[in-house]
Amino acid sequence: MKRQTRLAIGIAGLIAGAALYPCIASAQIATPVVAAVPGASADIPFELFRGSRIILEGSVNGVETPMMLDSGAGVTTLDDDFARKIGLKKGSAVTAQGTGGREQGELVQDVTIQAGNLKLSGVTVLVLDLDRIEKAIGRPLPAVLGRELFMSSVIGIDFDRQLLTLSPSEGFAAPKPATEIKLKRHDTLHLLPVTVDGLPPVEASLDLGSGGALSVSKEYADANLRLKSLPYVIGMSGGVGGLHETRRVTLPKVSLGGVTLDQVPADLGSIPGGPYEGRVNAGIQLFKPFHLTLDLGHDRIWLQRTSAPVEFPKDRAGMFVLLEDDHFNVLHVTPGSPADKAGLKKGDKLVAIDGEPVGPGFYASRRANWAKDPAGTEVAVAKSDGRSVKLILADYY
Repeated sequence: MKRQTRLAIGIAGLIAGAALYPCIASAQIATPVVAAVPGASADIPFELFRGSRIILEGSVNGVETPMMLDSGAGVTTLDDDFARKIGLKKGSAVTAQGTGGREQGELVQDVTIQAGNLKLSGVTVLVLDLDRIEKAIGRPLPAVLGRELFMSSVIGIDFDRQLLTLSPSEGFAAPKPATEIKLKRHDTLHLLPVTVDGLPPVEASLDLGSGGALSVSKEYADANLRLKSLPYVIGMSGGVGGLHETRRVTLPKVSLGGVTLDQVPADLGSIPGGPYEGRVNAGIQLFKPFHLTLDLGHDRIWLQRTSAPVEFPKDRAGMFVLLEDDHFNVLHVTPGSPADKAGLKKGDKLVAIDGEPVGPGFYASRRANWAKDPAGTEVAVAKSDGRSVKLILADYY
C-alpha cells in the first residue's frame, strides 16, 4: 500500500484565468542538482497567452513541451496524461488540498527538467489531473514550472518584449534604476508587502501563475470592513477540488514598491483557510506594469516601472465558462451582468462568438479575449440550440 501524504495546494482566480499554485505543506521534496547547458541561450522568448500566462518551451525527461511559469508553485506540476505519455514512473500518493476541496495526486522523484540554459536533475514533481484548469485557461497545460527554477537562478521578465532571462545568482548586480523589495518566506510561499486601499501593509504571496491582479483571503476581507463595504458582484472561482462563489470588487488603490496602481480588480475569498490564509495573493496583472527581476533564492525582487499606461484587463461579460471540444460550457452567470441581462443561463453551450467558431484554436483567434473588450462593445453569442443573443459589454462591477 502506498504511503499517503497530504499536500496543501491552492487554486484561485479561475474567472481571471485558472491559476495554479501548489504549496507544499508536508512532503519530502528533494533539492535538484543544477547545471548549465553548454551553448544554450540565457534568453528565453515566451508567449504571454491571453495576456495572463507565461508559456515557454522546455523539456521533461528529454521530451520537449510547453510549460507555464509559476512563481507560486511550491513544486513543479505535471498533468497526469502528459506524465503517462512520457512514461513517467508511478509515485507516492498525495492528497492535494485545493481551495475547492481535495483531489488525489502523486509525487514522483528524480525527474529532469530543462529550461533555457539550466538543467535541473533530481526534481520532485507533483502529478495531478489538470483537465479543469486547462479548460478554464483554454489550452493544454502539460507542465507548470515552479519553485525549482526560481530558486536556481535570477529571473528577469520583460513583459513588453516577452523575454525571460536567466542569470546566475552569485555576483548578480542589481538592475538600475529599480526598487528592491525584500521578501519573507512562509513554507514555499514568497511574501512581499502590499498596501490595499490605504490599509496597513499586508503580506502578499508572489504568484505569477495567477491570471488576475489580486485575490484577498476571507480572513483579511472579514477583518477589514472597508473591503467588504465595496460594491461587489458574485462571480465564481476555484479549481482543484471544485468551484465556489466569490465576491468580485474593484479596489480604488493598491500600492507596491512605492508605486500606486488605481482601479485594481480583485476577488474576495469566501472559503476559509488556504495557502494565503489571512493574507492576499498578488497575481501577474499586478506585476505587468514593471520590468520584474526575481532572486527568490536570496528573498528579493526588483521592480522598475515601465512607461506604458496601466489598464487592468477586466471581465465585462459576467460568465464563468469552460472550453470543451466545440463549445463553451457556461457554469455560472453573474446576476446583473451583461450575460445575465442578455438571458444567458448556467448550462448554456456557446458555439460561436461574433461568428468565430468555438473550438481548440479559439484562443488563438481574433476574438480570444472578447469578454475584456471595451464597455459598450456589442457581441453576438451563438448557442448550440441555434439561437443567437446580443450581449453588450459593461463595467458591471
